[in-house]
Amino acid sequence: MSSIQLSGLATGIDTATLIEQLMLVERQRLTMYETRKETCDEKKSVLTEIQSKLSSLSSAVGALSDANKLKAFNVSSSDEDKITAEATSNAFEGNHTIVVNQLAAAERWVHTSGLEYAEDLVGEGTFIYSYNHKETIIETTADTTLEELVGLINNDAENPGVTASLLHYNDAYHLVLNGNDAGTDYELNINSSNTEVWQMDWAFEVSGANATLNSNITELDQFSGTLGTGDMITITGTDKSGAAITPVNLTVNSNTRIENLIGEINDAFDGIAKAVFENGKIILTDDTPGTSGISIDLDFTSSTAVLTLPTETSDWDVTEGGTTDADLTGYTEADFTETQQARDSQIKVDGFPPGESDWITRSSNTIDDVISGITLHIHNTTDASGEEINLTRNVESVKEKIEKFVEAYNGAIAYIKEQTRYDRDADEAGILIGDYIISNIRDQLRIPLYTQTDGFVEDIDTFLNPAHIGLELDSDGLLSFDADDFDEAIGKDYLGVLSIIGADKTGSSDSANVRFYGSSSDYTAGGSYRVRVTYDGSGNLSEAYFKLSSESDSAYRTATISGNVITGNSSFDDNGNPVYGENSLQVTAPLTGTPGSTIYATIRVKQGFAGAIEDSLDDILKATTGSLKIDIDTIDDRIEALQDKIDHEEGRLEKKKQRLTEKFARLEKMLTLMQSQLYALNAYME
Repeated sequence: MSSIQLSGLATGIDTATLIEQLMLVERQRLTMYETRKETCDEKKSVLTEIQSKLSSLSSAVGALSDANKLKAFNVSSSDEDKITAEATSNAFEGNHTIVVNQLAAAERWVHTSGLEYAEDLVGEGTFIYSYNHKETIIETTADTTLEELVGLINNDAENPGVTASLLHYNDAYHLVLNGNDAGTDYELNINSSNTEVWQMDWAFEVSGANATLNSNITELDQFSGTLGTGDMITITGTDKSGAAITPVNLTVNSNTRIENLIGEINDAFDGIAKAVFENGKIILTDDTPGTSGISIDLDFTSSTAVLTLPTETSDWDVTEGGTTDADLTGYTEADFTETQQARDSQIKVDGFPPGESDWITRSSNTIDDVISGITLHIHNTTDASGEEINLTRNVESVKEKIEKFVEAYNGAIAYIKEQTRYDRDADEAGILIGDYIISNIRDQLRIPLYTQTDGFVEDIDTFLNPAHIGLELDSDGLLSFDADDFDEAIGKDYLGVLSIIGADKTGSSDSANVRFYGSSSDYTAGGSYRVRVTYDGSGNLSEAYFKLSSESDSAYRTATISGNVITGNSSFDDNGNPVYGENSLQVTAPLTGTPGSTIYATIRVKQGFAGAIEDSLDDILKATTGSLKIDIDTIDDRIEALQDKIDHEEGRLEKKKQRLTEKFARLEKMLTLMQSQLYALNAYME
């Protein structure tokens, strides 16, 4: 009898391949999600690269956006061994004659006899010295060596600025005390006893923090009320012998600072004591050591304000003079030699001061407050004719900044163009084609380079747009720089070139009555504005309005009047951006005028093209609300959503595969059983 068979059904079926083929069909949706995510990842990568290139462009254009900082100078000296100098943008072209009579020097004292060895003992006692009117007391023991005394001085937390060292000379080691600063303000003295010090028992504060020399009196937490006419601080006290000093009055206004008070205290004591300000406290130190009757009293006189000052002895922490003796044997003032006296530098600039014995004195050989924008470094004295410092315009530095800007601009624009282009021949599109935000960014950056620059007008300004100084856009939107055209423009109007590049909201008015007063480099928009000012029936300034010159008369917006200063509408939108261009724009007008009259003025606010591009980049690159950030966040949201779908789909497929595997396993089990039964049946039938 023939056997029974189930053709093709047996445990040898390749179920793994069958499952894999079935899963390929199931994966189509996952593949679609993964492809979309890969595209989004690529877009984000490109947007991040654009962000990086725009940040580089922002740095490059930022170096051009302030005309004042564009002014640079080459500085030369007729003798660099005697004088060198450097200039900032606040300097002016020209030359200056400098006569140096004396260099500043730091004070130095050397122990005259010295000791044979650095390890020799100095003995037990008290060594007292003062520097810059600050006293330091050093205590030694019977085991203190000369070398250790140097360490005690240098490592002392109260060291006021003195460096101790050892000089080996003539078979002896000599203690050397050297002031760290030059100038007569930094005298070094070895004292026979301690000096008297008066220190405020509490501190002046501003908003709970210690005040500084630059703090205004009216800012102090100790001040309240409103200043009146004739408000003053009176400084009284006594000298070392207890005799009254001549009182000094300091008139207090809204600009009076702690620094002014300290200066008046020093004038009142006229060299017999020195006042300093540290950690919010006034500290008055007697000029000489020993017993002292010195004292200080401060009184504030006002009918409308209150200022708490240290007025009683109880308001001062007083260290009595002469209570501690310097008794370290062999280390008194008589045991030291002053090898160099503290002295100021002495110079004349361009023949000033004219007196033969009159000099400009400073405590340093680096002087930055005599010639505007110039720091002088004096290295040696000169003869009576002096040496010359010459300043010439450094045009090359401006050109270098422009070239860096052009390079950064073209790098960003070329990359944006590559990512947004469509190649018809290859039928390929850039990853960001159709991205409105990126296209808008490109337009924002281009507009200031081919339109008339804000606030500049024909027949008044020499240059009206970047093309006039050698910057032009080609048909591909890339920027070129013609150095020859730039040099020609510089030769024609140096300041005009700097202005068209980097005028920073500078203003002017066509009216003798309404004048430009100020603007905000952050909030005021460059351009032309019309101002309308109205006087009431009594002739008093009553109303004022602003609008852009290009707007209709119905667009006039109410301005704020404070005294004779008029400020444009300063409201902001939800993103912190000014609603109107005149935000923070200020003009002045007469407080009185013809009763019932109205006067008008045109105010021009200049902003160079570099500043306009910088403003656009600031908006584009804002950390939270910038257009590029919004674009990147949108892509991030898509990536996150797609990843969620991918994760979900992968979970579904895993379960699907598990179910298929289990189903085929059951099928194989059943087939194996059936095959066994067939074998058994066939055997039985045989």
